[in-house]
Amino acid sequence: MKIKLLFATIFLSTALFSQTQNGWTLFEQVEFGKKFFKTYGMFMPWPKNFDSIKQWEGKEVMLSGYIIPTADAPGYSGLILSKFTYSQCFFCGKAGLATVAEVIMKKPLKDYKIDRPYVFKGKLKLNEDDPDRLIFIMEEAALMDL
Repeated sequence: MKIKLLFATIFLSTALFSQTQNGWTLFEQVEFGKKFFKTYGMFMPWPKNFDSIKQWEGKEVMLSGYIIPTADAPGYSGLILSKFTYSQCFFCGKAGLATVAEVIMKKPLKDYKIDRPYVFKGKLKLNEDDPDRLIFIMEEAALMDL
């Protein structure tokens, strides 16, 4: 009986996670170039287009990764998630823009550790023109229990 329950649990977990798209896999499909932003008077790395993943906008995706500490900004209720640990993340210059995402939580995350992996599920939003935000945004996010 215990073995059947174990297999049922593994099967259900696999089925649940396979129904939700891995966001990092999607983000890797986007080709980057440079875009001029008048606000800053300079070119910045930016997606050439979102054609390869546009159909996922507004749909549920899952991201697993590490929380990057940010200073509390007035009016900002999200967090930054990196595919890689803090020492290897985009902000340290060792990874690309497709390895970080903004995560806007349904309910604020009260406590976290930067060296622990987390899994979030939420709706994908693609940032097409705001240089003050990250390119990939997960809205209505919830922390998943594993």
